[in-house]
Formats: sequence, C-alpha cells, structure tokens
Amino acid sequence: MPQSAASWRGYAWSGEMRRITIRFEKGETAGIAFGAAGPPDLIFLHATGFNALTYRSLLEPLGETYRVLAIDQRGHGLSRLPADPARLDSWRLYARDFLSLMKVIPRGARPPVLAGHSMGGAVALTATAARPGIARGLLLLDPVMPPRASILHSQRKRPLAARIDALPIALGAKRRRADFAAKADAVNGYRGRGAFATWTGSFLEDYVEDGFIPGPRGVTLACRPEWESTSFASLNHYAAGLLTHVRQPITLIRAAEGSSVRLSDAEFKRLKPDISVETVPGTTHFVPMEQPDLIRTRLTDMLDRR
Repeated sequence: MPQSAASWRGYAWSGEMRRITIRFEKGETAGIAFGAAGPPDLIFLHATGFNALTYRSLLEPLGETYRVLAIDQRGHGLSRLPADPARLDSWRLYARDFLSLMKVIPRGARPPVLAGHSMGGAVALTATAARPGIARGLLLLDPVMPPRASILHSQRKRPLAARIDALPIALGAKRRRADFAAKADAVNGYRGRGAFATWTGSFLEDYVEDGFIPGPRGVTLACRPEWESTSFASLNHYAAGLLTHVRQPITLIRAAEGSSVRLSDAEFKRLKPDISVETVPGTTHFVPMEQPDLIRTRLTDMLDRR
C-alpha cells in the first residue's frame, strides 16, 4: 500500500460510528465510518460548505449491512489539509485529493460505490472519469452540473473576486456569519431558515457539530466563508461532459425545485445513454436532508447491483 501520498488511522470499524484520520504529505483529513471491518462498500462525499457528519443519519443505518465511509474534503469539517483560497482554482483539486485517498483505502474484491451530494457528486464523477477503476457505480445527488455555456461565461477572463461577486451563491457565502457564542446558538440561528428550512431529523445538529470549531468568540465556521465562496466560484470544467468517460452505472437524483442539474433528459441520454435520472417531487437541492429514506433506498439499490 503506497504511503507517499497518505496514511490511514482508525480503520478498525465497528457497528457504531467511528471517526478516522487520513494523513497526506501536507496535512490530514478526517472522516466517519460505519459497519464491519474491511474495505468500504460505499464512499460518500459532501456538498460545498458541509462535512461528512452532516449525513450521519442518512448513512448510519446502512452500516448494519455495508461498510460505509464519508470524508471531510479540503477546507471543510475537521480536515486539516491546507485551504488557501488563493490556491483554489478548480474543483479538480478536490478530485486529486480524493484520488490520493483512494490509494491508501483498503481494497476489496470489488471497487466501492461512490456517492456525493452537490459538489460531492461532481467530484465523484470527476475522479471516476480520471481513474475509472476506482468505482463500480455512482449515485449523484443533485450534483452541480451547469451547461457548458454557463461555465465559459462565469470564467471568462475575470479575476476571482469578480466571479464571486457575480455569482449570488458565492457572494452569499462570502457574507455569511462565521462566529457564534456556542454551537447551540448556531443551531438555533439556522433552524428553519434559508438553506436549512427544509432539513429534517438531526441533519442540522450534525452539520453544526463538525461545521464549527473553537474560535476567538466562541465557535467559528470550519469551512471559512472565503473558502466556501471561492469553492462556489471555482467550478471551471464541464462536469456533465465527463459522463461520456464513465462506463460504470450512474444514477442521478435531481431536485424538483432549484436543482443544480441544468441539463435536460435528452442531453443526459446523449452523453450517457444508460444513465438513470430521477426527479424527486417536492424536493429542493437538499434532497438528501429532505428524503433520506428514499436516498438510502437508492444507495441500497446501487450497492446490491451485480
């Protein structure tokens, strides 16, 4: 097992959630795991601004049958990989991190299923297109997939600051409140508001638990506003075009309202004729937080596919 890129600690999994650490040459990242010891059957990647623990209530029941791993990507959650916004110029950085991680994760007889929400879905697709053997299937949960023309327009010879100011979601992240007196105050401040308005169960509490770290005024965002806003403004490759390079089965779950998937069914079929695209009625971009039982069923379907 190569050790030049990363090393692994905390791999003795049990039936309960277990925290893990993955050490890279210039830092380390964290993750959570469920299920018995052995190579993971499922690896999950979170959305921009969130963290692995956010999805605990979605993934934990799967640990009764499968081995599940979710990781904190660079600049998010408990990751300690360097996160300098000036050096983030593409989401391919996240994909390279993931490929380094895959070098040290124990391998089984079959590759794992990869799943990701929003940015996590785009990263899973990008990494699989670069190294097809890392996955046996993909489940993409409202992945960020704008049309090619939108990417070209947003990146057209504009400095980063201008791209952030021109992208409402990036500008909102830049202006986001970073500090609270305590995590409970963050939960109370978020509950029922904005992006969190439709979240069910314990998703919000789990997000805050690893989404905030000790700060000078109590607790502060682990994913700093400048990193989150830069991430939103740094998608500069046509992720949907990578579908043509992936031979594995792909299931794509699309939100009914405000979806970040901006391609038609016809465009999907042209790029990958065997792709399965499902639009979930009554959902927003946060479909995993709104319909966890449905998403868990789709994950099980992918995991059980032969």
